[in-house]
Amino acid sequence: MTERWGRADLHMHTRASDGLPTVQQLLTYVARERHLDVLAITDHDTLDASLWAYEQRHLYPFEIVPGVEVTTREGHVLGLWVTQPIPKHMSLKETATAIHEQGGLAVLAHPGEVLIVGMHAWRHLRQPQVLLDAGLDALEVVNAGAITPGHNWLARQINAKAGLPVTGSSDAHTLRGIGCGVTRFPGRSAADLRAAITAGQTLAEGISWPIIDYLKISPVSIRGTLTGFLARSLR
Repeated sequence: MTERWGRADLHMHTRASDGLPTVQQLLTYVARERHLDVLAITDHDTLDASLWAYEQRHLYPFEIVPGVEVTTREGHVLGLWVTQPIPKHMSLKETATAIHEQGGLAVLAHPGEVLIVGMHAWRHLRQPQVLLDAGLDALEVVNAGAITPGHNWLARQINAKAGLPVTGSSDAHTLRGIGCGVTRFPGRSAADLRAAITAGQTLAEGISWPIIDYLKISPVSIRGTLTGFLARSLR
C-alpha cells in the first residue's frame, strides 16, 4: 500500500499581528477547504491566536501546532511546538536555543527574502555553517508570499550548502493564501510531521499567492517591511 503523504502549512498570520483574518475565520476556512492535515499559526512575536487555536484543536478535522514567528537580529525564525513567548532581537543561535528549551523546533523563515533578511541572505549563502552552528532544525525553502524575485530559488541555494531539512509554507496574511505553500510529509498527524522534519523526510512545494492577495495586505505591513529593509541597509 502506498504511504499517504500529508500536507502542512506552518506559517500564517491573523489579526493578532499583521494578518487580515481573525483566528476563528482562519480555522473555519481551513475546516471548510479540507486541504491541510496540519497547520501552525505563527503571528509575529505573539502566541495569542496560536494558543487560542491550539486550545480549540479538538473541534477541527486537522491538527494544530502552536507556534510563533520570532524577530531576530538575522531574520525571522518560526518557533514550532512552543507555548511560551520567545524574546525578540536575539541572535539566530540564541533564538533557536530558546525554542529548543521549550521542546520546540526552530525553522528559518524565508531565508531568501532580501527585504526581510537583508545581507544575511548572502552571508548564509557564503557561510552555511553559520546556520548549522545556530542549531536550526530546518529551512523554509518555499514561501508563497515573499516578494523578492527569486526568493525561493535563493533559499534552495542556501540549503543546498547547509543541507538542513526543508519546509514549505504560505506565509498567508489572507484566507485564500493559506495552503499556497505546503510541507509534504509521510503520514498525516502533527507527530508524523515532526518526525519527518527531524529525519529530513519532508518536501516543500507551492505556488505564489493570487495577485489580489498582495493587494489586500495592509499598507502598514508593506511599509514596515520596507522600513526595516532600509534600516538594515543603513547600518
